[in-house]
Amino acid sequence: GSPQVRLAFSLALVVAIASALFRGMKLSDLMVGIEDGLKGVVVGAAVLLLAITIGNLSKDAGGGIFLVELLGAKIPFWLLPVALQVLTMFIAFATGTSWGTYAVAFPLAMPLAFAVASTQGVENLVFYISICFAAVLNGSVYGDQCSPISDTTILSSLTCGCDLMDHVKTQIVPASFAAGIAGIGWTVMVLLFA
Repeated sequence: GSPQVRLAFSLALVVAIASALFRGMKLSDLMVGIEDGLKGVVVGAAVLLLAITIGNLSKDAGGGIFLVELLGAKIPFWLLPVALQVLTMFIAFATGTSWGTYAVAFPLAMPLAFAVASTQGVENLVFYISICFAAVLNGSVYGDQCSPISDTTILSSLTCGCDLMDHVKTQIVPASFAAGIAGIGWTVMVLLFA
């Protein structure tokens, strides 16, 4: 059947509370921890909700169809994965969320990838669309990990006790190297096997 997310979350919360109380945590400290945890989740949930809304609006407004008509026959098939990767890198960096970028990018990227593959005679359609899918994931995670407004970047720097911008600067170098290698990999794979 379908997953029972609310039930699973509720049970996990009850087990965590019982475990904390059993280990000797004061009820007042537990309540402060729950309050702080909820405060941290609200901003991320709001950004994700807004991103999903934008993604749905884009889908309903025909954003994917517009992109297919605009670029479907013009962009070379071997360039699309890297273009999607770079586009999602910028979106995720600017918004600070990979999940929000997925919600915005996938309804646009997948119809475009299908149209490009169909109009340009790509033989291995499933492989090509999988590469485009992975490029969107790659760019989104890159942007999220390097963004100074990302919750994961902020929490990582706070946990390590380092300055936020120092953390961002140290993330960008290896992440950019990995993204560059991935972009080359997407292109080579598409040219050889698609």
